[in-house]
Amino acid sequence: LPPSERDRIGAVLERRLSLRPTSEQLLERNILHSTGSQQLESERRQQIRLLARKLSYRPTVEELRDRQIIKFSDYVEVTRTEDYDRVTDKPWTCLSEVDKEKIRKELNAFKSKEMPVHKNSRKYTRYHKS
Repeated sequence: LPPSERDRIGAVLERRLSLRPTSEQLLERNILHSTGSQQLESERRQQIRLLARKLSYRPTVEELRDRQIIKFSDYVEVTRTEDYDRVTDKPWTCLSEVDKEKIRKELNAFKSKEMPVHKNSRKYTRYHKS
């Protein structure tokens, strides 16, 4: 390569290297890890031990009953029922065409008279067909 081309490439590479974040910035962003994989693994194991210890100290059902935090009934009642559709009807399926038309007119009136819209944006307001 000619020397001028070499200098140009060198300048481009220097500029790119100067834009790269420093190792301190990478550490702050949690991209570069200062600890090794063995240390991370030992920290993870220690955290698992801590959580397992915390779970082992959970109170039993008897302790919760004694402290009156939890109560179970001694009697369980079961009754027979018929299977039925538990899905509710959607309210808009019950509307007549007249009701729908009234709602559209009210909505259009609100949009044209009461709703605050910038004068330059008024042309983008969508009105419902009557």
